[in-house]
Amino acid sequence: MSERMKENKEVTKKVDQAQENYVDERVKKITEEAVEAINLVTQVIELLDKKDKEKAIETIEKVLGKLEVLIARDPNLQVVPVDVKEQVIDFPGTVEDVEAAKTEVVLLIKAGEVQLARDIMLQLASELDIFVTALPIGTYPVVLKAIIPLIEQGKFEEAKALLIEALETLVIEKIVIPLPILRAEQAIIRANELANQENPNKEELKQLLAYAKEQLELAEALGYGKKDIDYKDLYEEIEKLEKILEGEESTEDIFATLKEKLSAIMAMFNKPKAPTEMPKAEKKEENK
Repeated sequence: MSERMKENKEVTKKVDQAQENYVDERVKKITEEAVEAINLVTQVIELLDKKDKEKAIETIEKVLGKLEVLIARDPNLQVVPVDVKEQVIDFPGTVEDVEAAKTEVVLLIKAGEVQLARDIMLQLASELDIFVTALPIGTYPVVLKAIIPLIEQGKFEEAKALLIEALETLVIEKIVIPLPILRAEQAIIRANELANQENPNKEELKQLLAYAKEQLELAEALGYGKKDIDYKDLYEEIEKLEKILEGEESTEDIFATLKEKLSAIMAMFNKPKAPTEMPKAEKKEENK
């Protein structure tokens, strides 16, 4: 496997901090009321098993109170985060390694070796995945109010079944932060800091720029966007900066525009990813 360019130590620190910030940003959105509501719903199920009518209804009223607080804060609220988990997948190779792997995947699929191809494909990623479990705020109040008459009538199993069904409607959102683009962004942020210092080292700035460029190429190879569409402006800006660094011009603020463009791209990724729909075979027309 080929080796990538060595990452600047300061860039590594910035990348690690940025990853933590992305996760913390989601964790901060978890509300105490939503977590307590989920815990109370679990208690209701236990009380239904015990056929404790009064305490079950009393606990449901507490849940409804928690949900009303959330809705009062934001009437347009659709989902509320209750848990956040993270996972990092980081392909260690270069663009050439990615292309070799993709070629192998195609050959394996053509040979009918789908599972072997799958094993390779699962490694072709470089991303921070953030999984957010969210409570659909519109579903719970309706279900909770609907089971109160069932509990009063002693229909504990029916009430429990409805409640379990509601728990299963918890939504899991996935946010994918591509690490190559994050690394490119943080390399440019570091370059911008150095460029604005007195007597900046132009060779170091060139290395940071080359590293950012390499990471953008890796991002494209891994399928996180296309050079001629998503990164066209970025490459044009990089080429402009490369020419500036070859001359005697001042380096002050020369990376600012590129930094802003990369930050804008990162903002586009920092939102829940829509599930990928599996393709369906076309229905054959029946012979008349």
